[in-house]
Amino acid sequence: MSLVHVSRPLAFPVEQVWEKLSDFGGIHRYSAGVQASPINPGTPERGLGAERNCQLYDGNHIQERVTEAVQNRSLALEVFDTSMPLKSATARFDLSPAGDGCVLEMTMEYQVKYGPVGWLMDAMMLNRAMTGSLSNLLAGLEAHLRTG
Repeated sequence: MSLVHVSRPLAFPVEQVWEKLSDFGGIHRYSAGVQASPINPGTPERGLGAERNCQLYDGNHIQERVTEAVQNRSLALEVFDTSMPLKSATARFDLSPAGDGCVLEMTMEYQVKYGPVGWLMDAMMLNRAMTGSLSNLLAGLEAHLRTG
């Protein structure tokens, strides 16, 4: 398993960040690579059990399910289907108050497909690309909080 961890201080209260973060179908509003993110039929729109199908601009897709939701504190999800070279992946967002704002931390664990070739691809470029993507996701969320 590979691990990526990013963190970002935000000048917004935890409750305001949680409102955007927990809008599970709304990730396309702040994630630059996501073209659409509809909630899967028959699942909740928010909270435990919510599922979304992120359709990416590059033609790939990622289906995710909320596995934990603690209001104003944490959101965890798992990837249960994807066209990306991932065998499995989980992600966790943790919010903590800090002064007048908060800190948002994101941790992602993933396992690549294709055995040793995948491991080499991960070591050479994928882990670095994932770190950049997650940093951009948090920056996009901050911009969305600022502009609506």
